[in-house]
Amino acid sequence: MIEQSTVLAVSAVVLGVLALVFLLWTRRVPTSRRRYGYAATLAAGAMSGTYLIMSLELLTVSTSGTEESVARFLGYSIVWATISYVLGAVSDAGRRYTLALFACSMLTLWTTFAGWVLGETGATLASVGTLAAFVGLVYLLLGPVARTAASVSGERLLLYDKLKNLVLLAWFGLIVLGLISQQNLALTDGFVGQVAATYIDVVLLAGFGGLVLRSGTALEQTAASTELFSELVDTGEADADGSGLDAAD
Repeated sequence: MIEQSTVLAVSAVVLGVLALVFLLWTRRVPTSRRRYGYAATLAAGAMSGTYLIMSLELLTVSTSGTEESVARFLGYSIVWATISYVLGAVSDAGRRYTLALFACSMLTLWTTFAGWVLGETGATLASVGTLAAFVGLVYLLLGPVARTAASVSGERLLLYDKLKNLVLLAWFGLIVLGLISQQNLALTDGFVGQVAATYIDVVLLAGFGGLVLRSGTALEQTAASTELFSELVDTGEADADGSGLDAAD
């Protein structure tokens, strides 16, 4: 059987190549759209580095008699931060809902990790937290954020719908994989679980980057009308000198 470290190393190479493709592609698009291409590049590059660290068996903790790398969850944190940013920008969701998307993603992610490392009672509570956070994420994507997306152009709405479906499918797959993993129900061994996780990661990141970089019109419109990143920075600077205390979302 192929060693798990070999699967991880190959995964790192595949995602590294994907990140390079996204970077070169991003350099070929107009400057106004590059921030979104760089987000896709960062996501793929972060997971490439994550798999490299995992292949070297670094940053590991013991979970139910097996070793699990914390690097996986750190890498996912970067991935979901970039995806939340793009979803918020494309849908014109604003600071509050964009940060809510990110918060639900982080809670879903890290409560899953907590369920792997805590005792029986703690694991049960963590599982409840994972479910609640995922329900919150689904609610945001199908409810408030979807409603703001309905008010933007048709091209942006179409891109949002595609990204939303990709995100929900990926999260569903990751949660199911986590439940049947060796750390929980033990319905899969470490090798099968890793291959399945790699497949989901590649589909998610390739789909995310491909959708973003191919949606030129939607991103031109987003860049022209949505300044979410600038708004976050400007608000922070204004709050620092006291002039932004009354700013509204």
